[in-house]
Amino acid sequence: MSLRNFHVDSNVTDSDLLKRSDGLFKNFVASFRQAAANGHFSFGGITLQDHDLNRVHGIVTEIDSRRLFYACGEDESPHYAMQSLYEARRSIVNASKGVWANPSCEVLVQEITATLSQHCTAAEKLAAKGGDMWSVDHMAFMMVMTDMRLSIWILVAALQRKLGSIIRPRNLPTDIVHLVNAGDV
Repeated sequence: MSLRNFHVDSNVTDSDLLKRSDGLFKNFVASFRQAAANGHFSFGGITLQDHDLNRVHGIVTEIDSRRLFYACGEDESPHYAMQSLYEARRSIVNASKGVWANPSCEVLVQEITATLSQHCTAAEKLAAKGGDMWSVDHMAFMMVMTDMRLSIWILVAALQRKLGSIIRPRNLPTDIVHLVNAGDV
C-alpha cells in the first residue's frame, strides 16, 4: 500500500470531516435507493423493492420529455398541445395506479393528475374556439397552458425535494426549484 499521496491535517474539525463525507454519503444513499427501487437489495430473507421510486421517476420523465411542459411559445398549436396533454395525462394516470407505499408521493402524483385534468378542461374550451394566432381565445389558451406548466413544475420540484437527487428532470426551471426549496410556494 502506497501512502505517497496521503496527507494528514491535524487542524481538521468534525464539521470539516462531515462536509468532506457529505458527497460520499449522498452517493451511497443514492446507490442504495437505486438498488431498492430495482429490487436488488436484500437483507437476509427480505428483499427491499420500492416501486414508488420507479413510478415517480417514470412520471417525472414523462413530464420532462414532452415539449408541452418545457417549450412554450406563440407557435404552439392548440390541436397538437391538447393531443400531447391527453397522452401525458393518460400515461401519468396509468403509472399512478395501484397501492403506494409512500402516501406523500401518492398525494403529490394525485395533485399532478388533478392539475392536468383541471387545465385540460379549461384548455379544451378555448382550443375548440380556435381563432388566429393573436386572437383573444388563443392568448387565453396560452395563459392556461402556462399556468399548467408552472403548477406541474412546482409539483415536480416538490417531488424532487422529497426524494432527493434520484429525481433529476433536465427541464425543471431552477427558479422553481429555489422557490420550493426555500418554502416560498
